[in-house]
Amino acid sequence: MLIKEILMPDGQEFDLEGIAKDINGTQSHDDIIDIVGNHFPIASIQVVRTPDLKEGELSISAHYEPDFDEEGDIAIFIKILFSEEGPASFTWSKNSKKYFLNKLKDALKHEVLHMKQHRDRNFHPGSDGYISDKGTELEYMSRPDEIEAYAMNIGDEFIRKVGKDGAVDLLRMAKKTAQFKNKVGQFLSPDLLAYFALFNWDPNHSVIKRLLKKIYQHIQEQ
Repeated sequence: MLIKEILMPDGQEFDLEGIAKDINGTQSHDDIIDIVGNHFPIASIQVVRTPDLKEGELSISAHYEPDFDEEGDIAIFIKILFSEEGPASFTWSKNSKKYFLNKLKDALKHEVLHMKQHRDRNFHPGSDGYISDKGTELEYMSRPDEIEAYAMNIGDEFIRKVGKDGAVDLLRMAKKTAQFKNKVGQFLSPDLLAYFALFNWDPNHSVIKRLLKKIYQHIQEQ
């Protein structure tokens, strides 16, 4: 599946240039919600303050609700997580802005791919995971839908870091790559790390092999 086919339901690409101009300085959480929502009306945006983050840190989580989508309602939900410490505002640095925009794009692409997967099969829930223990994290992460979506995100992470050719090199040593960190101590690919950790760091596990194959296919399509 080519990435251009899943970027937006209306066929337009996610454009970060506009929002990048609007994210700057110190902004209230409410302003950040409005900015993201205005640029990406496909999603409902919420800020959550959590004790799990230190002041000055942020994270993003997202999910897709196929039942809402089938009814024609907003079906992608983005949570922007900030620390519960400090004021209800965030001061952007060059690194935090870059991190935020990349994570936002990854989250949106992941959930829009799930949207396309469900729409293409007329909202059938899809296949169970290759791991038979239904309802567990292992089973969930082994589902074909999730493997495809995370493979896209991981491939994008690689390409952002080292370009298309370098991404293939990183994939060839995926077990080592999963443990690589950047200069500020962040894992190069948290999603790849999570998969390897979940499946006992076994590069020959059937789920890992399927994931790596999908990552390669995604890289080649770029």
